[in-house]
Amino acid sequence: MKTMYKKNSTRAIISIFFFILFGFGVSLQLKASIGQSVLNALAVTLSYGIEMKVGTILNVINSLFFLFYLLLRRTKLNQSDAIQILATILNGYIINFFLYQTLSFWTPNHYYQRIILYFTGLIFASISLGGVLAIGIIKFPLESLCLTISEKYHMNFSKIRMSCDVIFLAVALLLTFLMKSPLEVREGTVISILLLSPLLGVCYNYYTKIFSLEE
Repeated sequence: MKTMYKKNSTRAIISIFFFILFGFGVSLQLKASIGQSVLNALAVTLSYGIEMKVGTILNVINSLFFLFYLLLRRTKLNQSDAIQILATILNGYIINFFLYQTLSFWTPNHYYQRIILYFTGLIFASISLGGVLAIGIIKFPLESLCLTISEKYHMNFSKIRMSCDVIFLAVALLLTFLMKSPLEVREGTVISILLLSPLLGVCYNYYTKIFSLEE
């Protein structure tokens, strides 16, 4: 019993560490300002039109995903849901803290610095997100929503997730055109599309093997 409690406590602590590291990785990508992953690009684009920080906008978007997830699932809240709600709220605050406080004192002046910063953030985000998903304690609202849609309507999860990205991309581009804001769908978006999934897959498989050996 004590061994199980100790193992669960260790995994919870590691999850929290990875979760914070993920927020830091996203903040580095945002700071690089060479374009963002599609969801972050949408959040940054919205931040030009409304007086809200990027992390706060991501909080609102993720909260909507979580609400739709609950409406589709139609079951009572459980402990996992409570953790997801807390994680959704904290994620935005973590990003805001790193982006607007910790990283606010330095701005990369050269393009190569921005490239290095973006790749560093992408690697951190991939490593940490892979760990979080492998442990399974903390879940993300969009993935939970897509999974629920997939199970409820017998649709392919990957296609649903990709469709969401297409929608985010279209909305971000439309808002950019309407608000005449800086374009956030740039080279960083392409880099994220090409590299995030492979890097995430490698990290997820690695951590899955490690944590399965502990059982």
